[in-house]
Amino acid sequence: MVVRIAGKRNPQTNYKQSTYCIAYLDILGGKSLICKDSDNNFLNHLNMFFEDAICEAEMAQIFSKQDVIVKFFSDNILIAIKLNANDEKRVDKLTKLLNIAGNIQTEVLGYGYLMRGAIVEGDFYHDEKFVYGKALVEAVNIEESVAIYPRIIIQKQIQELLPQYCYQDNDGEYYLNSFLYCSAMSYVGFKISLLGMLREYANNPRIKRKIIWAITYYNKYYSNPYSFNSMGVPLITEKEIEDIINKPPDSCKPEKNEVEY
Repeated sequence: MVVRIAGKRNPQTNYKQSTYCIAYLDILGGKSLICKDSDNNFLNHLNMFFEDAICEAEMAQIFSKQDVIVKFFSDNILIAIKLNANDEKRVDKLTKLLNIAGNIQTEVLGYGYLMRGAIVEGDFYHDEKFVYGKALVEAVNIEESVAIYPRIIIQKQIQELLPQYCYQDNDGEYYLNSFLYCSAMSYVGFKISLLGMLREYANNPRIKRKIIWAITYYNKYYSNPYSFNSMGVPLITEKEIEDIINKPPDSCKPEKNEVEY
């Protein structure tokens, strides 16, 4: 029991923020999926994604374990890499963080979920109890208010340093080109997942817009003649989309349409 005494107390700690690059990732519709998870299927998928995120971070050889943290809360993933003063490995660390985030996003897509988030550089503090910092506030704000679609928005100063890993969207925002990190045959699972999600949520305009955005990204990447993955990859056609959207309303499962993205 904590005994409170009269009078004002001063903190006994002297915590300070340091410079980190952080990735804040969120699975779209997670709250609704958790509430509807009667068979614990989503719980076990989340656990698998979280374990894989830890493995991705631990396998990196460019920083010590003290320089990288992975934290989870519900359907959110936070990965942070410490950047030292005049860090000679800054580019390598930022590159690796993009790689980790991209791998997580594409893995999640392969299992039929959409993810969005933000990657930023800035002040941050963490210990075993909590996480805190300006960078975290900025990343959460970008994820909630700017990302909107299943995209991981990249802070401008990071995008300018590593433009080869980013696409610019119609609204001017830059997002991580996560398909860069996929194996050549990954498109098969992506196409199945995207069309499956469109079939499930065809009667929910809000979710459908996000799925259509992801389909547009899929087609943009795999139609790029400079992508080694694009050889012979079947795009998602307008006919495939229209055939799903124009089906009778009762062809969609109503309980799935209640999910909020």
